[in-house]
Amino acid sequence: MSLTVDQALEVIRSHKRVAIVGLSPKTDRPSHRVGQFLQEKGFDIIPVNPVHKEILGQPSVTSLEELDPDSVDWVDFFVGPQRLPDFANEIIRLSPKLVWCQIGVVNPEFNQGLENAQIPYIADVCPKIEWKEEWP
Repeated sequence: MSLTVDQALEVIRSHKRVAIVGLSPKTDRPSHRVGQFLQEKGFDIIPVNPVHKEILGQPSVTSLEELDPDSVDWVDFFVGPQRLPDFANEIIRLSPKLVWCQIGVVNPEFNQGLENAQIPYIADVCPKIEWKEEWP
């Protein structure tokens, strides 16, 4: 089910373990800035990047396949929208409380799969931009 910004923010507010797919070690990349922001807000980030062993001081996993469903609350995607369907089976296996697709990361086929699996999602939005400062 597609969530509103407020609904999605409420989910992440109470669920602090996030896998960030496509997290970059390059400080000028939006994924890096969002990952750093989430860390500053108290989130436990799990970088998902097949190239880099560590990002933002956290060990990376090469794919979502390496994660146990109990190890992650939600998943944040920084990948090209055409790649999203490649992650569908792993998202269904993980059954996260939320799938967050960043600005420009929109794929109707992927979204329909999430709907069918009853996995909440939000697309084309950035949590760093939408964050309400009064939250911890």
